Amino acid sequence: MAQFPQGLRQIESRCNAGERRVLDQLRQCLDDQHIVWHDLPVGEAARQPDFIVLGPGLGLLLLEVKDWKLATIRQATPDRVELATASGPVMTAHPLRQVRDHAMALADLLQRDPALVHDDGPHRGRLALRYGWGAVMSNLRRAEVAALPGFDAVFPPARTLLRDDLDDSVDPETFVQRLSGLFTVDLPQRLTPAQRERIRWHLFPELRLGAPSPVQRAGHATPVEPPPEPPPEVPDLLQVMDLQQEQVARTLGDGHRVIHGVAGSGKTMILVHRARRLAQEAEPARPVLVFCYNRALADRIEALIAPGEALRTRLQVRTFHGWCAELARRHRIAVPAAPEGQDDADAPARLAQAVIAAADAGRVPLGGHHAVLIDEAHDFEDGWLRLAAAMSDPAARRLLVLYDDAQSIYQRLRQRFSFASVGIQARGRTSVLRLNYRNTAEVLGLALRFARGLLPERGRDREAGRGDEDGVTGVAPSSSGRRGPRPVLIRARSEHEEAELLAARIADAVAAGTAAGEIAVLCRTRAQMAPIAEALARRGLPLQSMGSAGFQHFDWRQAGIRLVTLHSAKGLEFAHVHVAGLQRLPWRDETLEDAVRLVYVAMTRATQSLVLSCCGSSPVVERLQAALRDSPAADLDLEPAPQ
Repeated sequence: MAQFPQGLRQIESRCNAGERRVLDQLRQCLDDQHIVWHDLPVGEAARQPDFIVLGPGLGLLLLEVKDWKLATIRQATPDRVELATASGPVMTAHPLRQVRDHAMALADLLQRDPALVHDDGPHRGRLALRYGWGAVMSNLRRAEVAALPGFDAVFPPARTLLRDDLDDSVDPETFVQRLSGLFTVDLPQRLTPAQRERIRWHLFPELRLGAPSPVQRAGHATPVEPPPEPPPEVPDLLQVMDLQQEQVARTLGDGHRVIHGVAGSGKTMILVHRARRLAQEAEPARPVLVFCYNRALADRIEALIAPGEALRTRLQVRTFHGWCAELARRHRIAVPAAPEGQDDADAPARLAQAVIAAADAGRVPLGGHHAVLIDEAHDFEDGWLRLAAAMSDPAARRLLVLYDDAQSIYQRLRQRFSFASVGIQARGRTSVLRLNYRNTAEVLGLALRFARGLLPERGRDREAGRGDEDGVTGVAPSSSGRRGPRPVLIRARSEHEEAELLAARIADAVAAGTAAGEIAVLCRTRAQMAPIAEALARRGLPLQSMGSAGFQHFDWRQAGIRLVTLHSAKGLEFAHVHVAGLQRLPWRDETLEDAVRLVYVAMTRATQSLVLSCCGSSPVVERLQAALRDSPAADLDLEPAPQ
């Protein structure tokens, strides 16, 4: 059966009678190598054919479906059709003209991608895939139209499917041959998986996630306005959801939903997709509320969801404590002061407790948001989750929770926990994402060896709750098999030398064409960033550092190397990651397990290359050296997951 990323039941519920006949025939006659979408905006121009079919041998096919009766069609030309309606005659575009225009516009778009055209031979410069279009008159039979003069001239049989083609008696091979007849060019070449992903990238801009902005790609220090119609550029196949991610994203309906996913599995991508859709239908008085733990991730999510102003009034992206501070000011909630003689380190905890108590007492209105989405929910305490869940509209109950127990670096791991205990009723509506797409096999392999013993083993996912779906699921990561350079450990004699070595390495990368915005340096503390920032600045490299005086937040519109604390890097990703100062770990009263988990999260921020550095020894450095020694000389001990 064909694959339906929107969900077969969801498509069926939206189809009219004629579209449902087409859907049934596509479902019965196409195998699982084919992907079918229904009624989605396509490309930057947001054209919207009724069906899109993509298959390795078939190619790209667009179908426009009309359920018109013969008596309804008053007259027709190749461009226009006049229909008889209860309110009088109506002129509409001819379905073949309509779908042809869609197909030609898409062909023009795809043809500008060098990876999708022939680079030599008689077809050089032309698309390396078949594409076609057709109209489906789902309510007309051949016997009805056979005697009509001029029908075939206006609805050419080679381009028009009728009700006869949709009958159950039509065998699958005949139907596929009928679809093949809708193509203009017959190419023996089959689409490769990589080409299929590129086509999806072009067809559905909403699936492009995390792509660097024009400013970052250019490496400028000031914003640059993108051209009105930039040429298509696929920066990396990581930047488009795979089919499982797309299906999860497109089938998320109302009700409480939980997604368990490993680092790099695309949880935040799905959240961004969902938040965009919900924000478009929300009202400013009842906006969508997106929660995460740290400020850097909140800023990044907001930049991804609403890069312009259109959605800003219908969307709020907040850290939990930042949101609590807003509620405390709005509702005049008193926050207890720190006990005499103690510092104010636990001020965030006292703030959260005061707001939760006020909500329990009825002083904070609940249910006032169109939807609530929680990223990195494993970093939230139980009381936070309970309050966050209660903020979604109780009628629609639109709540999405993203969770990965292995990345819990702010809270203690939950040993016994159920989502129902904090008001999240997601039983029967949970998804699990095991495949890591962010990291290369080399980066993920080292991260897993380094964190061995703290993560579930493949094939032995851990359940810690009451039931398979209501508790915390410890998910073992699997590699997507993408390859890259092996991680490097730099050992220096001092912090100054470490900073100089890192800065020199980064300067060489930028000189070779790497955009500054694709590079990050991660440190345990802000104080560790000072010598690195100075070394980078001496080389004239643009940067934004959390260690700089007066730092508030990153401006993701600006290019520059990011200097980020290990904790604040949570949820972010960069092409090239440098983890510095490992000799400081574990830090102060931190346990070795906490430090290892933190470095595991830091390692898995890298999409292409990973550099680790230290200027001394520590239990973390020793563990890292052991993991590097265990690395095979060639291939790592990760098997690519089946595609």
